[in-house]
Amino acid sequence: MPCNWVDADVALLKGVYTLQCKSRMNTIYYERRLGQLQRHSFWMEIAIALAASGSSVGALLQANKSWGPEIWQALALVAAVVAIIRPIYAPGKKIEAFTRQEQGYHGNFFNLEKLAFRIRQEGHVTDEHRRRYDSLYDRYVQLSTEDEPVPYERCLAYAQRRTEQELPSAQFWWPQDPGAKTDDQQSASQTTRLLTSPPSNVPPDQLQIQTSHHP
Repeated sequence: MPCNWVDADVALLKGVYTLQCKSRMNTIYYERRLGQLQRHSFWMEIAIALAASGSSVGALLQANKSWGPEIWQALALVAAVVAIIRPIYAPGKKIEAFTRQEQGYHGNFFNLEKLAFRIRQEGHVTDEHRRRYDSLYDRYVQLSTEDEPVPYERCLAYAQRRTEQELPSAQFWWPQDPGAKTDDQQSASQTTRLLTSPPSNVPPDQLQIQTSHHP
């Protein structure tokens, strides 16, 4: 392995790791949100189906004079409310959009993992690696412009916890080369310190979803 791990190369590796964490966190976030929306959509469909078959269901419930009419009235009211809310809530469109985001971030995550593996195999950062990182970063920015405007806090907190558990910095590959040299002797000592001990967990602000887009 070449011993010339300059600060720019280490910075690119840190960028790959940070972007990988953010992509994974967004993947988990949208997986969670999709599960919620699918459940909401399912129960909305059930309520509407009950209202659509109102005559048979109503007759069945009306037969029980003690509590049947009250239950039927409640079901009819719920179905009417759902019929009004559903076009506004538009779960179908949200499910489609969230599926697209989940798949996009998922693909970005694995492409970044592949990039980190290639850097490790080659033992140094090349111009091709830098171009690939720029392309993946641009893809991430593109996805972030279509993120949910206001993230759901519970799903976000869950995604952050899962990401911290799945991707601790100690498991990411960092070059171990105490004899690294750079063109600038002063920066060499700083680079060496980074290489001899992998950085601790990514700072919390690097794993936070921004107000304009997700992590």
